[in-house]
Amino acid sequence: MTNKRKELKKVAIDAVQRSGLQNLSFRTLADQVGVKSSSVHYYFPEKADLAASLIESYTDSFVEMLNAIDKKQLSLSDTIDAFIKIFEDVVKAKKFCLCGMMAAEVAMLNDANRSLLSNYFKILENWLSVHFENHKDQIDSAYSPETLAQIVLSGLEGAILLDRVENGQVRLNAQRKLIKVLINNG
Repeated sequence: MTNKRKELKKVAIDAVQRSGLQNLSFRTLADQVGVKSSSVHYYFPEKADLAASLIESYTDSFVEMLNAIDKKQLSLSDTIDAFIKIFEDVVKAKKFCLCGMMAAEVAMLNDANRSLLSNYFKILENWLSVHFENHKDQIDSAYSPETLAQIVLSGLEGAILLDRVENGQVRLNAQRKLIKVLINNG
């Protein structure tokens, strides 16, 4: 991948995490990178192409972070703490989960991008589900690991969305406490 394409994606990811895909224009993106808007169209002919590339990159980055957590062979409590910390770091940077932001704008995405977005959330839910399955004895919940993973992920995504209104982490902290209770560490 060329350096300009990488730079465009980096700037675009940051912009979408701050204000959404709908508010991102190729002209603004070009200005921020110091190229002509025709250059942006060279790499990403349409906004849908850019969206697909951003979702794929964000998914790959998140999977790398999940793999790094797994390599540490942490307890379930510490694994979940590390997972939640990813969300906290995004909030501290005054951003929002890129895929969460795009989910809020799902009506403007094409079917291929919706599928990529769905895949992102399934990857995260599957990762959580595996950890919950492997540590069933530590979980105080009647829900299946799959359902619990869906609850945890949607709770975290919802918390950071609502916390954006107040520029804080109140709901994200509440989610952490709830999750800790569910995994017998409250």
